[in-house]
Amino acid sequence: MQPGDLVSGKYRLLRQLGRGGMGSVWAARNELTDRDFAIKFLLPELAQNRDALHRFFLEARACGQIKHPAVVAVYDMGQAEDGTPYLVMELMEGEGLDHRLERSGVFRPGEAAAFVAFIARGLEEAHIRGLVHRDLKPGNVFFAIDDRGEVVPKVLDFGVSKATALADPKFVRTNTGAVLGSPAYMSPEQARGDEDIDGRSDVWSLGVILYETLTGKTPFDGANYNQLMVSILMDGHRPAIELNPAIGKELSDLVELALEKDRDKRIRTARELAERLESIATRITGTPYPGFTGRARTMPPPPKPMPTPTETWVEVPAARRRTSPAVWLSGGVFVAAIVGMGGLAVLRTRPPLAEVASRSVSVMTDGRTRLVRELERLKEGDEPKAPPKPEGSTDDKAIDPNELPTATPTYQPRGPSSPTKKRDVHDGVTSPGF
Repeated sequence: MQPGDLVSGKYRLLRQLGRGGMGSVWAARNELTDRDFAIKFLLPELAQNRDALHRFFLEARACGQIKHPAVVAVYDMGQAEDGTPYLVMELMEGEGLDHRLERSGVFRPGEAAAFVAFIARGLEEAHIRGLVHRDLKPGNVFFAIDDRGEVVPKVLDFGVSKATALADPKFVRTNTGAVLGSPAYMSPEQARGDEDIDGRSDVWSLGVILYETLTGKTPFDGANYNQLMVSILMDGHRPAIELNPAIGKELSDLVELALEKDRDKRIRTARELAERLESIATRITGTPYPGFTGRARTMPPPPKPMPTPTETWVEVPAARRRTSPAVWLSGGVFVAAIVGMGGLAVLRTRPPLAEVASRSVSVMTDGRTRLVRELERLKEGDEPKAPPKPEGSTDDKAIDPNELPTATPTYQPRGPSSPTKKRDVHDGVTSPGF
């Protein structure tokens, strides 16, 4: 295979992503849909082996049946022009757990419990369908970064998976008695070559992965393959809490239960392991376990965790807030100030009533005094003197009756008869205000 090769008339190879014990993985683009995928090719020497070829296509069918975000999705399968079998899978960005351990060392206890619980949920879906992975190791766990920037652990490489009695009969075709898998993560029954391998073998492998992520070491080791197998079957191991006291006794005890050599004493199912790890992660972090969703970048935690399927959020109305007395006091002062300013403005716009009234009383008093004096003179018989007449006045001339006006005089009633006297035109009130 070379970059630029066209597979099945539609997949253009872009670059090689990796190479494993059963094949190589390439990034490719579907030229019909212009979408990128990962294509896994079986090694040519294994393609001639019927058992290896069967396990390869079993991986495609197994992953096609498992609908869980913790398991890599398989979209297509086929054979290249030279007869090499291949699988078309989702193309992921991120890093493997093995590289993560080399780069940053051990995980925080809550983080390790959360991501192993998430993987256990994905394996539970496989076990329900009668499929056992049998090759769980850090190299087959990938931390993928999705479009939202969240980290999602995914299980890769079901190439050595085994179909149990629960699976469809057409899948039950395995090389029984063969020792398959990565030695350091094998269960004791797998190291012995037992035929009746079930989901508890994957639980052991998850226990080894959890132990390594918490301590930085695997629980069993040996100078060679044979010594390692003997150690897994016969030797004990140091409890994880002795290597890392920060993990706590509860999590350390759970790791010990997952690493029980007698599988009848081991944690029975991946579901039970997931539930217990979720409970521990909740107590460590202080938040409900929502499923593992880490962030690819350093970001503050969300203000409120997402609800689990058994959690219900109830909207609680906020309590009524009582108004502070200081607020009422300041409001009252403000209103009083507005009212006072308005009243002052009204008073300033009104006319000076007191001044006008005092002037009117003074004028009336003066007029009354003059009227009393005039009446007293009239009683004494003193007739007021007429003012001198100017020369040329027409008052002494005789009046011609023919020159009198012809208009009908208007009747005006008179009061009691009194001696004919001329009255002063200035008698009475002389104030110009009346």
